[in-house]
Amino acid sequence: MDNFKLLRQIPLFADLDDDAVRALAVRARIRAFETDQRIVNQSDSIQAFYIILSGRVKIFRSNSEGKEQILYLIEAGQPFCFCTAFTDKPYPVSVTALEESIVADIPAPAMEDLAQQHPLLMLKIMQTLAGRLLEAMNLVESLSLRCIPQRVASFLLHEEHAAPSPPGQPFTLSISHREMAKILGTTPETLSRTLQKLKKDRLLESSGRTIRILDRDGMLRVD
Repeated sequence: MDNFKLLRQIPLFADLDDDAVRALAVRARIRAFETDQRIVNQSDSIQAFYIILSGRVKIFRSNSEGKEQILYLIEAGQPFCFCTAFTDKPYPVSVTALEESIVADIPAPAMEDLAQQHPLLMLKIMQTLAGRLLEAMNLVESLSLRCIPQRVASFLLHEEHAAPSPPGQPFTLSISHREMAKILGTTPETLSRTLQKLKKDRLLESSGRTIRILDRDGMLRVD
């Protein structure tokens, strides 16, 4: 599939005419990444917009000891690298593929020119940024005000809501336990103990990445 057809499928560009999308496609670079392959490094100089065409990536911060805090999970069709596209500041986070992914990067000047011609595109970008800001605020609240069991319970309730299966039925976690621990600001060992405690309390059943919530009210009352 050529660049035009790939970009034509992206929700961010849904209201653009074909000529505008073709102009982006000419300047876009499409690359494939393997699982765990780094896409952008923290402190890189980035002046481009990135869009996930297929797969999924994680955006995270890490320290000198290698400890990670996952900030966002970016799904197919979603953009990233907004915050440094029009500045000379280094990118403040790293981006790594969680699975085999195809990513497009579009030079910032091309996006800027297009946004001036199509103001609705800038509105969509602002809506995306607003959503990311809300996610960041919720993450800060979770890490600073909730204990580990509460974080785990909240995350699992969110995963159940996002799953295609109806409430009360088994669902599969979208990420590994290791990545889940990084999102929740804990260790895999602590996460495992917490899941075992929730199972012992008959709040859920779990086998690997398959989860079934047995008591939603009880999960909301976890302390």
